[in-house]
Amino acid sequence: MPSMLAENILTENLLSLNAVSFLTEEPLRLRSGLVTPIYIDNRMLIAHPDAWHDVIETMASLIEKWGLEYDIIAGVEAGGLTHSAALAYRLFRPTIYVRQNAKTYGNLHRIEGGSVKGKRVLIIEDHISTGLSCLDAIKTLREQGAIVTDCVSITNFDMAETATLFEEAGVKMHRMIAFNKVVDKAIEMGHITEEQKKTIQEWLKTPWTWAARQGLVAATREN
Repeated sequence: MPSMLAENILTENLLSLNAVSFLTEEPLRLRSGLVTPIYIDNRMLIAHPDAWHDVIETMASLIEKWGLEYDIIAGVEAGGLTHSAALAYRLFRPTIYVRQNAKTYGNLHRIEGGSVKGKRVLIIEDHISTGLSCLDAIKTLREQGAIVTDCVSITNFDMAETATLFEEAGVKMHRMIAFNKVVDKAIEMGHITEEQKKTIQEWLKTPWTWAARQGLVAATREN
């Protein structure tokens, strides 16, 4: 974890820039089918250089602190791509990215940037909820001969089901900001009420059944 000061700054930036939205009254349906009262869009950071710089510098420091070993930094299209590219530039390391789907023209590749065969690849994500897109990218990288053991994200819902899937895949998750800190800071900054916090905490405990138990349907879909 970053220092308390750094974590406070990063968390305040995410909330101030509306990278974190709380939708307790009008939940959102993610591509995975999960209905959620929280939407994370850390892509918002790239339009705010000061906040983005804080994230990339902190991520670089944490990777060194955690002692992660890697040859190549990889981003997952689309959310993780910009952050992985900026981090690789900062660390002077090679970078590639994994498409959501293979190209329908040219070389038909899903991996762009170069060969990963026999290379240790560090995955960078902007946020992990179900983790399914990230795990799919990891599967693709391994099929091409990559060694993938670690994934770093800015935020993570810390869902038990997701943790189990990553553990089964032999990949360790590292997140910069604990999501409970985001919720606490949202209370402090007046973004949510104590009642909304209870709703969010209920969802975090049982995300897949929450909407049905509440009798809610998604008001919109992730685009």
